Amino acid sequence: MQEGAYGPGQLIGSEHELARRENLARMTVRRASAVLINEGLIERRPGKGLFVRPNGVSTRRVEIIVGNLQWEPAVQVSRGATAVARDRGIQAQLYDAHGDADQDLDMLRQLPESEAHGAVIVSLHNPRFNEAVCRLKLKGFPFVLVDQRLHDLDVPSVTADNHGGGYRIGQELLQRGHRRIAFIGNLGATTVQDRLAGLRDAIADAGLPFDRSMAVDLAVDRDPFGDWSEAIDGKTRETMTRANPPTAIFFSCDAVVRAAYRTLSSMGLSIPGDVSVVGFDDDPLAEWLTPSLTTVRQPFHEMGRAAMELLCRLMTTPGSAADRVALPVEFVPRSSISNPR
Repeated sequence: MQEGAYGPGQLIGSEHELARRENLARMTVRRASAVLINEGLIERRPGKGLFVRPNGVSTRRVEIIVGNLQWEPAVQVSRGATAVARDRGIQAQLYDAHGDADQDLDMLRQLPESEAHGAVIVSLHNPRFNEAVCRLKLKGFPFVLVDQRLHDLDVPSVTADNHGGGYRIGQELLQRGHRRIAFIGNLGATTVQDRLAGLRDAIADAGLPFDRSMAVDLAVDRDPFGDWSEAIDGKTRETMTRANPPTAIFFSCDAVVRAAYRTLSSMGLSIPGDVSVVGFDDDPLAEWLTPSLTTVRQPFHEMGRAAMELLCRLMTTPGSAADRVALPVEFVPRSSISNPR
């Protein structure tokens, strides 16, 4: 192609013909063609063979499906995925469900019959979503799940190191002298379960017990895109009015923390004087809260890039193993934690 032997849109031949003509093993030709397809240089047309990709024409189309672009991490994931698609000559179409879970699920169900060759899907973290993902897996449609690692289904996914982030938070709070540490969050999400597991492992490794009643679930029968402020307010009040309240609370994400800050203030409790507070995500508003929020930064842009890279491999090598990628996180210390009184 670089030498001009084949022009844009020209038929190169089938893999079988190339193997015979060049006296190469069929698997060697298949691997080489997969590399060229992945680089956007050629395309495979079912029943016809391999063709040189026409200039300025995308050979593949993928969907990037997010539940709500008002959630800043979804924006970052989408930008990362789109950047890789652009470099690979792939047409990436972004679908925003605008906070409507039913629309999001309908889009997932339509993927196998659509013109898309694959999809990057940001998780909704609920049983109906998991069922839709399972159906995609059974139909053999290439996709990569972002921000969720399914425990009972082997699907390709990209997440942050949620367990490691939870463990690091536990270490920091313990080093500061905290022993009564609560956790409040959406325990219906596997990512949140991993954060709690990390906290519990840090406490166990310090030779201390973990009070299970200190793990508070916000997710019971709740719409993932609904208003959780009432539940956050109620659970935070219940936690802080215990006979022996915690000296620190690890909230599952920064969005939950924002609502909890209002509740703690209305109760006359100071942060971190009366209770230390930690979040997760490093939302853009985290450093502008008063006091600024100690949190764990997830590499959302890099997660989007990694997901699209993985999807490219899946589209060019059907039937390949379902990789599970976990990217490192960063602990971000700010003013919302201190030693307990």
